[in-house]
Amino acid sequence: MPARLGGELYVPYSVFTMLGVSASQEGGVLSLSANGETLSFSPDEGYVYDQNLNSYSPPAYHRNGTVYVPVKLCCGKFGLSYSTLSFSGETVLRVTDGSAQSDSSFTSSNADSIQSAINTYKGVAPSTPSGGSGQTTEQPAEPPIPPVEEKPTQKPARVYLTFYGAPTANTPAVLDALHNAGRLATFFLPVDASSWTDDTVRRIVAEGHTPALLLNVSPQTAPADLVASLTAANERLTLLTGVSTRIVSNDTGCAKLTQAQRDALIGAGYRLWDSTFDSGDATQSAARAYATTAQNFVSTTATVVVRLHHSASTAQTVRSLSAYMSRQGIPSSRVMLSATPINSASDTR
Repeated sequence: MPARLGGELYVPYSVFTMLGVSASQEGGVLSLSANGETLSFSPDEGYVYDQNLNSYSPPAYHRNGTVYVPVKLCCGKFGLSYSTLSFSGETVLRVTDGSAQSDSSFTSSNADSIQSAINTYKGVAPSTPSGGSGQTTEQPAEPPIPPVEEKPTQKPARVYLTFYGAPTANTPAVLDALHNAGRLATFFLPVDASSWTDDTVRRIVAEGHTPALLLNVSPQTAPADLVASLTAANERLTLLTGVSTRIVSNDTGCAKLTQAQRDALIGAGYRLWDSTFDSGDATQSAARAYATTAQNFVSTTATVVVRLHHSASTAQTVRSLSAYMSRQGIPSSRVMLSATPINSASDTR
């Protein structure tokens, strides 16, 4: 949470890593970098300098087990902005990039989330009416966002970034985030092409990402109908982009396909893929989705397939994850036909 020290507003440096700023610590010096700019802080010695050895004030401080950095200085250096909002008698600090909506729109559309964050910080459990009796039932406060481990003892061998579902108005920002990070991904589009946004599908392919198809299959679906639906979707994909795909996933998992369905798909040349975990960006804030995914990263040395979506939180989740993978040296790839499929089905031919 923010703090006011020496007349300046301070936040944990991790606030800026969630906005795409990379961080490293060595010899007691914290370095933050973005857009060709760097600030190096020595909390113990009280100095701050940039990549050109220009010095600045105010310094950074150790607080609550982490390094707090000055908001005004970091925002000015890295092209961000900040504002303070009055909400329910509390002052809320907001740090944004250039794509953010106005403060008033943000406050009105995120009132519940802001209040939840305030309640969590203050240790106040929200209460809701019960049965119209005038009594209230206490609900547990939202759990705190888990810390992100910056010096993990293990990390994934590779990460596949995959996006599930039809493109939405949020997808261009997701593509911008991937482009700026220099990363390629895989987009599993619903097999019903009527839900596609044609221009966005064209952009997905034009920017080098892998288009893939997403089924939603019941055990009663005839194998021949599955193949026919994929053929129709590929015809639409080819018409829009000039390419087709053989990468397929089932929304509820490839293990839910019957053996006959799997045999039909594999016999038609399709490769079955599943995600290994969901980032949570569809229902959680970007900060929580990022922290949860980073926790999953440090729990394995295997290749992982991260399932993301097209929500309002997704672009920021991508920026934060990409910055984290860069700091940790974790490579990422798009799914290609030559890659060995990762799925929950027993047959991966």
